[in-house]
Formats: sequence, structure tokens, C-alpha cells
Amino acid sequence: MSDDARATRPPRPAERPLEDGRRYGPEPWREIEGVCFCHWDRWLLRLALTDPRGLDGMARELRARAASRRVSSDGAEAMLAQVADLRGRLARLARTPEEVLDAEERASEWLLKKAFKRVWHAGPNRRTDAMRNTPRRRLEARALRGNWPRLPVSPARFERELRDVAGVDGYYDHRATDLLAFLVENRIGVLLVTAVSDLERMALHRGAMTAVIEMMEQVDDSFARMSEVFRASERAYLDLARAHAGLDGVLRDILELAVWEDYGMICQVEAFLGALPEEHANLAVRELAAIISELRRERLDYQLARAVALRRAVLAPWE
Repeated sequence: MSDDARATRPPRPAERPLEDGRRYGPEPWREIEGVCFCHWDRWLLRLALTDPRGLDGMARELRARAASRRVSSDGAEAMLAQVADLRGRLARLARTPEEVLDAEERASEWLLKKAFKRVWHAGPNRRTDAMRNTPRRRLEARALRGNWPRLPVSPARFERELRDVAGVDGYYDHRATDLLAFLVENRIGVLLVTAVSDLERMALHRGAMTAVIEMMEQVDDSFARMSEVFRASERAYLDLARAHAGLDGVLRDILELAVWEDYGMICQVEAFLGALPEEHANLAVRELAAIISELRRERLDYQLARAVALRRAVLAPWE
């Protein structure tokens, strides 16, 4: 073809956009037999058509990104949670990605390019419920207070009173953190006077541990004053728990907290586990088996390694 012919050839018409206006992802896209899909689902489904392993291949890549230090693991985990949720809805409908997308969507290069940009480059800035409630966030929240309904006395009341000392807003520099630690210690002392049993004292110290963990986002603990408050309650709690480790929820609660506490403040749980009598050690091993299975299923490797270390601590005296 001559240069003149190329110059006079009409340009290829632009492909018709398949969206009328800006879409951020969580907006509703399609409903099938009462099952709702959003635009994140649409983009994931379109990308799945280009991967030989479909959504499984995309999930594998997202898991690799979540484990990598070069990209945001939070964004990858959020997208992975959306893929898992999408697969569940597809399973309920017994449909494949090809069957949910229409013919125009399956053929659209415009949609493919947009999906590629949104999923692999832009990240989930606007999130669905599934993206916000990732396995990491769900299990971490459960470790803080999710087992409390099972405990003989709930720590919830004590935790609320201690959280009120710091409030939910504001930031404490290292000087103010020293004062805050003093005030929290005083409040714990006052509450101890009102506690009428060992189980209430256990609940108080357990509530203090969660309260301090959540305060760590608000403080500069350069001098480890809040860590000292935490460890004092940890020590008191474990001393009391030795006589009550067989009660429903007690071991599961402290084990999950030890797995998920992320400030390096827990330091006495392994010694506590190593000193358990055989009956309670067997219970701890069963609880850890369930925790390890869940962490392995969700591929939360860092927390999995912690749980395995706790199991070694339980078993060490018996080997």
C-alpha cells in the first residue's frame, strides 16, 4: 500500500464505551436471579476471560502481590476478597464468567482495557463490603474482642471504661503518653477495687489489653510506657487464667490475641502455655489446630508462623 493510500485511509472508529459516566467499582451493575453484581465484578469477569485459569489464575496473582513487599498488600488482599466473594455468587447461580457477561462485554476491548487499569493499576479506592471485610481484618477484629461472648465474664464493660481515658480522637506525643499511661494505670487500679471475683479481675485485665492495643494508634510510645501497662495486665491476666484455662473460650481468646497482636507487646504467653497441665495443654493444641487450619486456608503466613510457634510452646514440655 502506498503512502498516499495510507494517508487517505479513514481512521478506525473508536469502540463504544460500555459505561455511561464514571464508575468507581461498588456501584450496582447487574442482577441475576436476585444475586447482585457490581462494576468491580464486571471488570474481574472480563479479565478472567483472558486468563487461561480464569478467576483462579487471577486469585493466584493477587496472592503473590499480597505476599510481595513491592506493592500494597492491603489493596491486593481487598481485591482477593472480592474475587472470593464473586466466586461464591457464581457458584450459587451455577454460572461461569462467560455466562454472566453479555456478548458485547465479552468482545469489548474497551472494557478489557478499563478492567486491566482498574484492577491491576488503580487499586480498590472505593471498596465493597467484601473488600473492607478481608480475612485479615475479620480475624484481627475477632482476636481483639470476638471471643468475649464465650468468656465467663465479658471484658467489654472494662474495655469501654479504659478506652474513655484516651478518647477516640487526638494524638499523644511521648510526654503526653507518659501521662496517659499513668491515668490508665490509675483507672485499672480503681476498677480492680470494684471487682468482686477472680473472673471479674480476669475480664478487667483482658479488657485492658485490647484497650491498650487500640490506643497504640494514638500514642508515641517511644519510652514503652503503654507497653508496660499492657504487660502488667498480661501478667496479671495469665496468673489468674492458670486456674481457669479450661473454661469455655479462655484459651481460644488468648491464643488468637497472641497470634494477632502486632506491636510486640505480648511476651509471656509462650511461658504460660508451656506450664499448662496436660488436660489444658490438650485443649490448647485443639484450639491451635483450628486456628492454624484457618490461617493456612486464608494464606496469612505471618500469623500462621506465630500460631505454629505457640503450638511448639505447648508441646515442648511433653516431647
